[in-house]
Amino acid sequence: TRESIHGELKVKVYVKTPARLHLGLIDLNGDLGRIYGGIGVGINRPNIVLEAERSQNLVVIGEQSEQVKMFAERFLERYNPRSNAHINVKQVIPEHIGLGSGTQLALAVATSLARLFGVKASVQELASNMGRGKRTSVGTTIFEQGGFVIDGGKCTSEERFPVTIFRQSFPQNWRFIVAVPNVKKGLAKNEETAAFEKLSPMKTDEAGKMCRLTIMKLLPALVERDIKSFGEALTQIQIVIGNYFAEVQGGTYASQTAEEGISLMRKLGAYGAGQSSWGPTFYGVTQKEKAEEIKMKVKAFLRKSVGGQVFVAKANNRGTYIKVTR
Repeated sequence: TRESIHGELKVKVYVKTPARLHLGLIDLNGDLGRIYGGIGVGINRPNIVLEAERSQNLVVIGEQSEQVKMFAERFLERYNPRSNAHINVKQVIPEHIGLGSGTQLALAVATSLARLFGVKASVQELASNMGRGKRTSVGTTIFEQGGFVIDGGKCTSEERFPVTIFRQSFPQNWRFIVAVPNVKKGLAKNEETAAFEKLSPMKTDEAGKMCRLTIMKLLPALVERDIKSFGEALTQIQIVIGNYFAEVQGGTYASQTAEEGISLMRKLGAYGAGQSSWGPTFYGVTQKEKAEEIKMKVKAFLRKSVGGQVFVAKANNRGTYIKVTR
């Protein structure tokens, strides 16, 4: 029964996560003792929504239940709360499309169970125990705080969780037009690991260009709310990183559709555009007033080609919403 077990009050934990757009990796050279350095932003949709309550056996219902069960078992094994949970997954972020579903799902499960069983653990600790944060901690910070986030890369000499070096709220009147075309999903898990292993280190001058674009253009533009400069820097960052990944993803972007769609977004007045992670999702950044018009035209473009979804998202600047009811 899920009712009050051993006479305990029935507690329910509700969790709703943001999604994340991955805007780039700063340094894929690694000769300074750190590698990667992720840039990302939390967006308000799609979301993972789940509810957890105590139960005599571990039961998972809803979407992506195998994955949820695996994370729940990992948590129960690690923290041994001497109880089980019933988890109802009400909404998910589709997997392997570049919107950060893996980390958000892992942390939604771990955080809901930590709250349920009174386990005191930081979000970073939970992420590590769930096997997240192997390359970047952007998704973990977005889960916890939302906003625009940069991490300082992964230490190459020892296992440490990548440290967040910048986090700021993203302008509320800027919007992302997010397009998810019906094409091959992005690289994930073993394929992704193999892709990183295949690549030779980024040239130092390319990594230097990424750092300059980030420190001297992208971040000042964000702080000053200068969408034009922000968009220019973002587009250039995306081209540098896309060219570096071209040998494993088949071009600057993972699909012809993304390439054409990004070009279309720029023509339609998006200030900047790129591909999220390994794709297939691509996005453009614009002012709130222009978003709907660009969305409709990108929708028409996809309808005529491969099909897919297009939506407008704004930033999530608060992280995951958690509600505990007794």
